[in-house]
Amino acid sequence: MIAEPDSTTHDLRASAVAGICNPATGSAQAPATLRAVIDEFAYEPGGRPVLSGIDLTITTGELVVVAGPSGSGKSTLALALAGLIPHRIAGEFRGEVTWQTAGAEPVDLTALPLHEAAQHVGITFQNPEYQLIQYQVDAEVAFGPENLALPHAEVVARVHDSLSMVGAGALADAAISSLSGGQKQRVAIAAALAMAPPVLVLDEPTSDLDPVGTDEVLKVLHELCHVSGRGVVVIEHKLDEVAPYADRVLLMTGGRIVVDDHPRRAFLPTSRWHQAGVRPPELVTLSERLPDYFTADPPLTVDEATVQLAGMNLAADHATGRPDDRAGPSGPSGLGGLGGPALEAVGVSVSFKGKRALRDVSLRVADGEWVALIGANGSGKTTLGSVLMGFVAPDTGTATCFGRPVEYGRIPRQADRVGYLFQNVDDMIFNDTVAAELEFTRRHNVPAGPDAPAPGEVAALIGLADRTDAHPYALSGGERQRLALGALLTRAPRALILDEPTTGLDEAHATALFDLLARVRTSLGSLTCLLITHDMRLVARFADRVVAVREGEVVLDTVPRRAFAQPDLLSRCGVRAPAVSALHGRLAGQPAEVALSVPEFVGLLVPSLR
Repeated sequence: MIAEPDSTTHDLRASAVAGICNPATGSAQAPATLRAVIDEFAYEPGGRPVLSGIDLTITTGELVVVAGPSGSGKSTLALALAGLIPHRIAGEFRGEVTWQTAGAEPVDLTALPLHEAAQHVGITFQNPEYQLIQYQVDAEVAFGPENLALPHAEVVARVHDSLSMVGAGALADAAISSLSGGQKQRVAIAAALAMAPPVLVLDEPTSDLDPVGTDEVLKVLHELCHVSGRGVVVIEHKLDEVAPYADRVLLMTGGRIVVDDHPRRAFLPTSRWHQAGVRPPELVTLSERLPDYFTADPPLTVDEATVQLAGMNLAADHATGRPDDRAGPSGPSGLGGLGGPALEAVGVSVSFKGKRALRDVSLRVADGEWVALIGANGSGKTTLGSVLMGFVAPDTGTATCFGRPVEYGRIPRQADRVGYLFQNVDDMIFNDTVAAELEFTRRHNVPAGPDAPAPGEVAALIGLADRTDAHPYALSGGERQRLALGALLTRAPRALILDEPTTGLDEAHATALFDLLARVRTSLGSLTCLLITHDMRLVARFADRVVAVREGEVVLDTVPRRAFAQPDLLSRCGVRAPAVSALHGRLAGQPAEVALSVPEFVGLLVPSLR
């Protein structure tokens, strides 16, 4: 355990956290640059280039966002920027990645030993599991500084301050195995911060974080750039959240950078982003739809949009959708005309090592209903899903699956009726090829529902028909996400429990995934879905009902347009409404219901101004 810093370490904190500041003078050094000139890189000799024609310069003091569809080369670019390609990660590489400080000769990062390159450029991976190697949180964060042979007092200061910066100070003594996905992500970022490199490259650092936690981490990264003078490269799909903090936004497609501009210019026209399969910020899309209202630069925050739309007249019947206009129930307690309960928990409480994860929770999901389970990291969402699947036995209470008691620890007893998509899909993939993964159910007589689709059908449905011979770990993170879901669909379950199913997915694939599930729902006549997610735009589009969990208790159960009209309650749950819903609430003085999409919001304008 790393001790709490005492008064003797106070003076070390500035140098420990600022990183590129000169410890002797406390003043920031002159800007330095990280430059990648990559003619071509392929993982296999003669194979398809993953990167080509890259000429990118990152300057300390700026935050650069890299966006793009799954498989566009974003993660590979991150590995190259950190000096891991081509010596640590083999491939056919033509180009160079250099680090240069003012007045010095460029340093070739690809030629440096890994521990030396890491002192110039730090990296966090898309999956934090790949880089967490210690048992306890504080030991994980201390590992890097200790290997730099820093004085113990400075190591203590770095551990304390890095964890505090990412809002994980209370986790210092926790076992890493006990953390949620989002908490592990915070620890991985803290470990990178503790090394104090001049440039940080973070591959989807907020993918598993709740909306409030995402904003907290982005504020830290912004301060690292604009206060401490570091450079930060963020690869991210959450463009609504990250755009307000960015100095530059890059769009990658096909291994190339096709957009590199300030965020107020980079997203226009939005058609270019949609064609690439990437969802631009919702407020930018709104400003493009209403050019007469947004005469200045497109807004990147709800505050900016509220100012620009001050005085807008909204239609009197502003509830363009009604709480009963979906397939879901008309209220939190009933089944709303749907079938009987598919998944049900009654009075469930769960504790882990004396810590209460769920407290007397009851939840009923009707046959055919799609329920979104939302809340902060560590609030108990995944635990509740695990109880309903049979992974975790409750201390008290009961759970049923289509009327039959859930048999804890005997997953096959439920597997023919319900499938579970893990938060970390790599835990589900264990075959040598995509085809073998999809054929596993039939080959080993795994329990499956009637009319289970053929593996070839599923491969086409998930967009991997041309990759069936590929090794799963040659796929991008988003592609592996689709493969894991496809493996579940080969069993034709009646219900799905999806834990953060859109992690690593771009707009096109996330939309295609849920459009696919909607088609399955229609073709089967019923498909029950319990969706554990932090993606509120996904909730707005697909959920019949929203259930919010806070500190192990259900605190909200209603339809999406009513849930998103309660910003204070959502904030206490670590959640924020989609930007257009929040904007509607601000302008209309917090009505009982809010719009869920840009077209709905546009429909709120009085006819003469529409």
